[in-house]
Amino acid sequence: MGSHAVNGVAELHSEIIKKDIFKAFYELFPEKFQNKTNGVTPRRWIGSCNPGLAALYTEALQSDEWLADLEKIAEAKKLAKDKEFQKKWAEVKRSNKKRLSGWIKRNLGITLNEDSLFDCMFKRIHEYKRQLLNALYIIYRYMKIKDTPVQERKKWVPRTILIGGKAFPGYMIAKKIVKLIGAISDVVNNDKDIGDLMKVAFLPNYNVSLAEMIVPAAELSHHISTAGYEASGTSNMKFTMNGCLIIGTMDGANVEIAHEIGEENMFIFGARSDEVEKARERVCLQIFNCVLIFLFSCLDEESHSRGILW
Repeated sequence: MGSHAVNGVAELHSEIIKKDIFKAFYELFPEKFQNKTNGVTPRRWIGSCNPGLAALYTEALQSDEWLADLEKIAEAKKLAKDKEFQKKWAEVKRSNKKRLSGWIKRNLGITLNEDSLFDCMFKRIHEYKRQLLNALYIIYRYMKIKDTPVQERKKWVPRTILIGGKAFPGYMIAKKIVKLIGAISDVVNNDKDIGDLMKVAFLPNYNVSLAEMIVPAAELSHHISTAGYEASGTSNMKFTMNGCLIIGTMDGANVEIAHEIGEENMFIFGARSDEVEKARERVCLQIFNCVLIFLFSCLDEESHSRGILW
């Protein structure tokens, strides 16, 4: 009411605010509404936490101006297929994976296969962010590997699955999800039949210092919230800037990241926000119909007739 400007924190979120949350206000004062997408600084999330990659960018661009103007990094596209550049890139990633593996060995006692794909999901533990969906996939992958004859298991790419994040202390379901991931890791990591094909670790006490080790080492990162639920999200930006591929839904800042880097460079799946809304409406209608049927079934014949008339 009292603001001269109103914004969401990502393009999709700003559209939801106009079409749904503050629809009436938008119709009255459309000029107030704008978008301000959340952001992160490359000075910390490349320059500080990933000095090897920062040096590679600076060498390739013959300047460090990209640290203050990230759009300048687009000039490095021409090197994407350069064999020498790819080799240096891989060496930087390998060094970062080795650093994170050392921390996990010292603090969790888990020995990782540094030649495996580092598959990460680090964000607040919440139902809409769908760590549970990822946990179910981990179980599925484990069972599929177990079902594969030993002589055919070379087709499976070795994978290290790393998960972490904060949760509200009273959020019981979040605690149960963390407990489930810990139980899965106990089973997988102690199965000698699986060996280095799969490791799972929940990294405790997630904070910025730990993120500065995880982000440069990650190769695949999950951002899979139900479309329309994630206001923005910024860890997807951090992972992308450090050469990590995203598997995700078209939600929050994923939409704008896709605009910048191209959907062909992301693994996008799932319903879009408008499809989710239609599905929710169908479910609500089905629930309403079930309630009516239940109420009518509880009535005697006379009141049942009155109910039908009503």
